[in-house]
Amino acid sequence: MSVRPVDAALEGLQTMRRRPLTVLAWAGFSLVMLPILGLLVKIGLGDEGRQVLAGRGSSADPRELLDLVMSLGGVMVLLVALALLLGAVLQAAIIRSVLEPNNDRFAYLRLGKEEIQLLIVSLITWATALLCTIIPSGVVVLGSSLLSGAAAAWFAFLGALSVIGFSLWVAVRLSLLGPHAFSHHHIDIRAAWIQTHGQFWRLLGMFVLTIAIWILVPLLGAAVAGVIGQSLTAVVNLGASGLAASNSWLILTLLANLLLAPIFLTLQTVILVAAPARAFAQLNQDEIDAGLHA
Repeated sequence: MSVRPVDAALEGLQTMRRRPLTVLAWAGFSLVMLPILGLLVKIGLGDEGRQVLAGRGSSADPRELLDLVMSLGGVMVLLVALALLLGAVLQAAIIRSVLEPNNDRFAYLRLGKEEIQLLIVSLITWATALLCTIIPSGVVVLGSSLLSGAAAAWFAFLGALSVIGFSLWVAVRLSLLGPHAFSHHHIDIRAAWIQTHGQFWRLLGMFVLTIAIWILVPLLGAAVAGVIGQSLTAVVNLGASGLAASNSWLILTLLANLLLAPIFLTLQTVILVAAPARAFAQLNQDEIDAGLHA
């Protein structure tokens, strides 16, 4: 058994095609839970905390996120845990739809052992990302400081490439940890690592295709929001013109973007999560068919 990169990368789109009502239910889940989470952030952090949060931008760098959590204290820890739990519920639903397609009660949404395990997998992933970037980066910085001139520049350049390559290798080798934990009902990092042996380039190709599809989703969302905003503007401003019509188009487009954002965020999540789930299924299809992972 081996990974089929194209089939795995397209699994998210296939899920949308096969189960549009289920994906719509997942989008509804996000549409309800994201504003609730935002309200909890507003209440829990207060004005000062929200200013700190806004000032940090939208970076996904694990080190910056850790600094942010440390600066905002215990409330932020609880909010991050809640956000990760909500994400784990949605991820488990997507993985369940791929590995257990007949277990479709409540649109595959649950809150149980598998979701908690995926929450722990998320924490393991972030911790691994920190270790794979901070320690090697420190070695590169130290080595560069001991050199001078062109040697230091080349060492820093090659060192940065090595850190990126090492981080990418570890990320790919651990990419099936979530589906593996879900299927086996326990977290086994070693077994998930062994599962990807000999599959690195296939999995890397899968992720390249998956990310390319993932990038297209917000572009499609912006286009759809623009069309909706323009259509609503035409209805609202039947007799208006000039600045008033322009302002209405801008406001309605922003409103459409705001309402559609959770939906397209859900579609992106489906694309990213379904791909490694399908790759895991391809590697273990005989056992899954035999019910050994149930």
